[in-house]
Amino acid sequence: MSTTTNTIPSVNLLPYHEARKAARRKKVYTMLGGAAGAGALVVLAGGFYIDSQIDDVSRLNQTLSMENARMDGQIREVNTLKKDIEALLDRQRAIESLQAQRNLPVQLLEELVRQVPEGVYLTSLRQTGDSFVMSGVAQSNERVSELLRNIDQVQWLARAELVESKAIVMTNNLKEQRRLFDFSMRFAYRPEEPADKKGGASGAAARPAKGKV
Repeated sequence: MSTTTNTIPSVNLLPYHEARKAARRKKVYTMLGGAAGAGALVVLAGGFYIDSQIDDVSRLNQTLSMENARMDGQIREVNTLKKDIEALLDRQRAIESLQAQRNLPVQLLEELVRQVPEGVYLTSLRQTGDSFVMSGVAQSNERVSELLRNIDQVQWLARAELVESKAIVMTNNLKEQRRLFDFSMRFAYRPEEPADKKGGASGAAARPAKGKV
């Protein structure tokens, strides 16, 4: 009786395993490549975004610089206009002061004519700065006192005081001798009040500008 032996042929699996390993490596490399590409895209997009933000900030800074330069120019123009306005106001005040000074002698003489009582005759009027010295003759000391009171009541004059009053004898054209009083008195401009205290003061209450008589 003969025995038959079945022989199973051997299979070499090495190429299969190598192929699987190669496929896995390829897959890993592909995934790594994709991740690297995605990372590069993210970095590139981030760079573009940052660059755009930098450009926006640069443009904003440039705009602000231009606006600041424009505003600086406007401020300089305003300051120049203020100086011009102040210069014009100074000129206007100077002109008004000169006009008032031209009118002052007339104003003062007219005021003295109103305040000098009957029986008083003025002979001289001298000015030194803000002060005046007035001389004259009067029929009596009462007339001199009345003139002093009248001068003291003028609102733009002050510090009226009698310097001297002495009796004299004068002879007129008819060879008549009369007893008169030779007097002199001083007064001054009233000091100007601060602008915030003047209120509605005007007319006689306002002090005329300085001048010479």
